Amino acid sequence: MIAALMGAACSSDNDDSGNTPSAAITPAEAGASEEVESTTPEGGAAALEEADEPGQGSLPFTDAMAEAVYQVLLADPEVPESITDQQMRCIGNAAASTLGEERIVELGIDGPSLEAAYGDSGSFLLGDRFGISQAEIDEILGEAAACADWRELLAEGLLGDGGSSDMTACFAAEISDLGVSSLVGGLLISPESPLGTDSERAGQEMARLLESCLDLRSLVYDSLVFDGGVSEQSAQCVVDNISDDLVERYLLASSGDGDDEGAELMGAVSELLDIQNQCLTPEELEFMGMTDSGASPDFAPVDEFGSGPCPLADGSGPQVLDFDGPQAMCLDPSKQYTAVFATTAGEMRVALDTANTPYTANNFAVLARHRYYDDTLLFRTDPSIGIIQGGAPHTNSPSDPGPGYTIPDEGTGFTYEPGQIVMARTAAPNSAGAQFFFAVNENTALLNSQGTYVVFGQMDDESLAVAEAILASHVDQPDNPLGGGPEPPVIVNSVTIEKTG
Repeated sequence: MIAALMGAACSSDNDDSGNTPSAAITPAEAGASEEVESTTPEGGAAALEEADEPGQGSLPFTDAMAEAVYQVLLADPEVPESITDQQMRCIGNAAASTLGEERIVELGIDGPSLEAAYGDSGSFLLGDRFGISQAEIDEILGEAAACADWRELLAEGLLGDGGSSDMTACFAAEISDLGVSSLVGGLLISPESPLGTDSERAGQEMARLLESCLDLRSLVYDSLVFDGGVSEQSAQCVVDNISDDLVERYLLASSGDGDDEGAELMGAVSELLDIQNQCLTPEELEFMGMTDSGASPDFAPVDEFGSGPCPLADGSGPQVLDFDGPQAMCLDPSKQYTAVFATTAGEMRVALDTANTPYTANNFAVLARHRYYDDTLLFRTDPSIGIIQGGAPHTNSPSDPGPGYTIPDEGTGFTYEPGQIVMARTAAPNSAGAQFFFAVNENTALLNSQGTYVVFGQMDDESLAVAEAILASHVDQPDNPLGGGPEPPVIVNSVTIEKTG
């Protein structure tokens, strides 16, 4: 996982790179880092130099492989822009000369096969495709590491991504030779498994670097204000709502040292996105490309119904808060259903729109029948936009991790009117899971310019009166990142789903 963090170096906007073809070059000529020791056996450097000049000891298959590696790097959009043409040629020569003429012929490596392998998988030093051994890979990485000052590239990449100068300096100073090898491995082999048999050590290296250098709150703050599109006040709001638990989970997941770091990282990123969505203005979110047309999160929403068993229709089964995937289709879209909210402020009845939003209505109803919403708070009231928000059983806050999956948006361009029930989500598309809000008064029309929150039901007049009373009990709470909540707190004792037609 170390390459996941070091991949930041690959997005540097340094304009000093030149992609004009040039003569082959050795690690020494490419500006090798003196801090990285090559693992090439004695005489390896001389062999590289002998292969540099055509007609002076170079061999046709070695030259062909070196050129093919260079061409692949040249065409790869993930290669850092700050890597020069000479350094790419040096890396190609390192790979080819380390294997040698006879070994290249034995493995059947030539330009077309190498480019085809890269096109298939995005990496070219493939043991399963060519039979390159781990020892050979390690030797190639050692030689290629001498082709560039990877610590400098890392620093440039982190600064280019808005990292603080202190953090950047720390990473560049603290990264070990193993970390440098990981940088090269992520470029030459695969970001998913850059060190092969050394991946456990790479995870330990990542954990060490993160513990030594990464201040998540400072990193988030600096990245938000880096381009000037987010105010210091909004960035500070985000930072203030990053809990110690979130920091710990993020560092653990990023280090690859957890039981399921992929899921843990997705959860942490989702929570960060949610906090950001609540603290930034619509204009700031748009600036960051987090509108409906912007980038989606680093995890894919579900695109089909689950296949698990449906919960008991009367809600008498056990309470379940965490799921492995999406809910099964348990409602009949041709029938009518009503969600009955029993709250400490009164009952609210909401007719679910199974005709226009069957996926969303079904997801909510099945969660309710799993007793997902029992004993939760309506944790947010916001008279300025006329809403009441709830549906967060783990934390009773917007940072709740949700049910363990997201659902696709069923349309866009919604308009908001009093009495509706609407799915809450982050600014990213397809990011709703379980949280919802009630539209209570005309101020919800202020959300029409976004229109991305899916409306999936409508309450009756008596229920709307209950909702209006809850919103009227709003009290500003300075420690609440969303502004405030009802006073006294309103608890959702249960949500039952009635088949009404």
